[in-house]
Amino acid sequence: MHQLFSQVLGQRDLSRAGDLFSLEDTEIEDCLSQALDQIKAISCSPDYLTNDNDQAVVEICITRITTAIRETSSIELHSVALVGLWESCLEHNLTPQGENTEDTPHAKIASDITSCILQNYSCPSVMVLAVPVAVRFLQRGNRELSRNMSSYLSLAAIAKADLLAEHTEAITLSVLGGNHMLLRVLPSVYPRQPETIHRHLGNLTAMMSQLESPEQQHLIRLIQMVAEQHPLMLSPQVPALVGYLGDQSLTEALLGALVDVSQASPSSLVSFLPTLRVVGQQCPALLGHVAKIHGAVGIISEVQTTPHSLVYLVSLLGSMEHSFHHTLLLEIRALTDRYPSVLGGCGKDIYRMSNSFTAMARLLGGRLEESMATRCRLGESWSDAFEEKMGVETGEEEVEEVEEDSPASLRCYSLSQAVREEKRDMRFNRSKSLALHAVRSRSINSDTGEDGDGVELSPDNISSNKTLPNRHSENQEAPPTDRKPTEKQEQGEADRLFIHLRDNMETIREFCKDMVQQIPTPEQCVIEDSNRGCVAKLSFSCPLKGHYCLYAKSCFNLSSRQPHLWIHIMLLQLQSKSSVPLCSRDECVQRLASLWEKTQLKGAHSFPMAMTQHVTPHRKDLDSLQIQLEDVRFFDLFGYSEEEGGWLCFMCNNPEKATVVNQEGQPLIEGKLKEKQVRWKFIKRWKTRYFTLAGNQLLFRRGKSKDELDDIPIELSKVQSVKVVAKKRRDRGLPRAFEIFTDNKTYVLKAQDEKHAEEWLQCINVAVAQARERENREATTYL
Repeated sequence: MHQLFSQVLGQRDLSRAGDLFSLEDTEIEDCLSQALDQIKAISCSPDYLTNDNDQAVVEICITRITTAIRETSSIELHSVALVGLWESCLEHNLTPQGENTEDTPHAKIASDITSCILQNYSCPSVMVLAVPVAVRFLQRGNRELSRNMSSYLSLAAIAKADLLAEHTEAITLSVLGGNHMLLRVLPSVYPRQPETIHRHLGNLTAMMSQLESPEQQHLIRLIQMVAEQHPLMLSPQVPALVGYLGDQSLTEALLGALVDVSQASPSSLVSFLPTLRVVGQQCPALLGHVAKIHGAVGIISEVQTTPHSLVYLVSLLGSMEHSFHHTLLLEIRALTDRYPSVLGGCGKDIYRMSNSFTAMARLLGGRLEESMATRCRLGESWSDAFEEKMGVETGEEEVEEVEEDSPASLRCYSLSQAVREEKRDMRFNRSKSLALHAVRSRSINSDTGEDGDGVELSPDNISSNKTLPNRHSENQEAPPTDRKPTEKQEQGEADRLFIHLRDNMETIREFCKDMVQQIPTPEQCVIEDSNRGCVAKLSFSCPLKGHYCLYAKSCFNLSSRQPHLWIHIMLLQLQSKSSVPLCSRDECVQRLASLWEKTQLKGAHSFPMAMTQHVTPHRKDLDSLQIQLEDVRFFDLFGYSEEEGGWLCFMCNNPEKATVVNQEGQPLIEGKLKEKQVRWKFIKRWKTRYFTLAGNQLLFRRGKSKDELDDIPIELSKVQSVKVVAKKRRDRGLPRAFEIFTDNKTYVLKAQDEKHAEEWLQCINVAVAQARERENREATTYL
């Protein structure tokens, strides 16, 4: 072993430990295993937990050793000794005790070694030694270690899934215990250990609502694999999966899995067909999946399930777009080929004689009526139900016309009459329908005969900076109010958004009444492109703009990667302030639609389609917005005022505190904080100092007493942002730490507890906003 290593480790000489970094990596490469063995002996000594000197020596030596191993790529040479030291940590306590939230000494050793070992996840000889030990750490109760292990094991699952397969049970139990990051491992090990995961499939499925969006996607992937390879195992989970269909981000993937389940166990979906129809109505793009499930369920029984499935499929055939016709016809043909008597044996003739899908739907409907009426007496009630359904979907006006001119006894022949009329024009209608489909896709008012250019939501028709005001102007509110009744009638079915808002006005008003007190509505919104997708640049200001207002001359700016959700909220807020339903021709709606189009990929949902899928956003989506606002400390600077009915800045909400904040030399807050100090490149320590927030400066002393000399203060006008410690670091002993970013330095501070940390954060944010506003006023006065 190198002489310096022998001295530092043999004599526990902390004064020489820093000199290890002056040695070349190649000088100490051959003795690293010996050094690791000696560190293992020191860390296992009885007095290690109480000996700060030994802990510091071990921490520095491990940092130097792991650095040398990385630089010399000698992990295979020293893997046995490194994993041996790592495994020895399992014999000691790794969980913080009592109120102390910092890692135990052995947890720090394990954490420092983890990355050095598991970053070599593509090296089989290292992973054979490391994976069994890494899995044991998952059950030791240290959340930070478990999280780190999960991250590296996920990479190992990609490179060497076989090594993890034998530990599937332990990994699954860790996931169920709350270590959700490991969900990404389960799809990799499932093909090798399906039985193990099948035993826990119910508990895994029940976790869906507790997971964040990325974790949900890993669980969805696992469910899809089970549905593809062992669909019967999912039949007990069908009620839970159907319950999750309300989450728009999960709907398409879950419906795909349910299609696979329906092929293997159609009976498990019989009772959920009404729910699936509602889902299809809310999300028309997914009607293909819903149709396949109806087709699978219809095969079960000619008497009980086939008629109901055919009614639904035939009604869709006459009303849906051409892109769905192929799928619908395949399902209808499968049912009628399986049970030819349902159509009286005339199914093939109907398919051959019809070159219009609408005509085919009506021919099928008429044949179904006649067949069922002649087969059993119960057919009359079923026929009425079918005719009512078909009237809504395909030919309501024609049915009503026949009813007026014909006696009641001839009502059952109404569809046959419609078929005869259709035959006369079917060749013309086929070409005309294609043209109409193209026209309707470009203009929501094609049926009114108006020029589509007037309502085309192109960027050129919107304001040049692509911004949207929060409030209606008088001109913006006028169109829905002054709209003539005949104009509303002309729009009819063409304006899907108008109908949706008209039917849900009261629900929207009640939702906005509660929502406005939890989430503010932006004053402006700008959509920008970034490398990771579209970003909404949102601006918030204080409407009161009092004498000490924090945002009289400026705005609070927020960048959000959820532009769709903010646009939906802005539309609902606009509607809640209007006494009549908005429509797609209103200027304020057109601006929102323009913003929406800038966020969309080619082929995605249009603005009216997206806005009408759900009346209000899901609670989970609103919670995610609140979390984002909390992360940027919005609620430090703004609060909802019931008296004013809006969001006011801290000063306008608390005018009694304005004199304290603006009084020169008067401390807004003061006390002890710990500042992170850097001794060497890899070693960081906390030092207690005395801080005072007063005026435009954050003052701090060299020591713990406020009587000691000042260091150079932090100018608040130079502060770029103040944030809590990043989430990935927050759980490792830093729930009360925050960072202050200036143009040339970052300060990491830690308060006594979370309550004091929140108090400091709010005071600093208010003082920073006040300093910026003061600069803006001075600049305006100078100009």
